[in-house]
Amino acid sequence: MADLQTMIEGMEGDRREGALAVLDYLTRPMTVREIEAALRVKGKVPRSRAVKLAGSIKGLHIVAMIGPGND
Repeated sequence: MADLQTMIEGMEGDRREGALAVLDYLTRPMTVREIEAALRVKGKVPRSRAVKLAGSIKGLHIVAMIGPGND
């Protein structure tokens, strides 16, 4: 299977623009509010602590957070 960069380079026009738009959206860093919300899932982290943590780690340019399953 060809790597992603080669596949995108082979695309033309609207197809390439669409693929790049999707990649930009999926790989953009999370905002501080998104990080805070992810930390607060299921009420495991209090709001005050989530705000402090999110502010501390925002510079890491997090693109996804994975937490515990639906237990």
